[in-house]
Amino acid sequence: MSIINKPRVSTSIFRTYVGLAAFIFCLALIFAYLAFFTTAGLTMLGASFVLVLLIEPLFIMLLRSLLNTRYILSDSELVIDTTVLIGGKKRIPLDTIETVEKTLFPFGFKLFGASFHGGYYSIPGLGRAFIAVTNLDDGILVRTTNSNYIISPRDPVDFIETLKSKIVQE
Repeated sequence: MSIINKPRVSTSIFRTYVGLAAFIFCLALIFAYLAFFTTAGLTMLGASFVLVLLIEPLFIMLLRSLLNTRYILSDSELVIDTTVLIGGKKRIPLDTIETVEKTLFPFGFKLFGASFHGGYYSIPGLGRAFIAVTNLDDGILVRTTNSNYIISPRDPVDFIETLKSKIVQE
């Protein structure tokens, strides 16, 4: 039996990504206007196309990922289901999990990914970690034999208890 945990999405993180997407769209419109009504011409038109065709879709995919992030707990594994933009789906066999604990979101250096949502980070005192979060309040640190993961499931205390009970059953 699998338990699917759809995490709570932080309003501030969601609004940040929506605001950035809106800003990029407005910037593309301004560049398009400048292309047709000033001497900037093709340069501004090219910049507008790059924003609309490349950058804007990335932000829309990140918004979609934020809303579709899930943590799936089965009898044999924990699956972190998220977009390729921050590192993709991660399958963690339960027998590799060493510890699970509630945590604050640490300061880290981004190696790959999207700020406020996740990716790979280098965290002082912890090392390399994969982070897939939708809010900054419900953090859980999962340490395995191979890696570290930080996730933000809805009701983290209950999630930790359920995860620990599944690990003990194995």
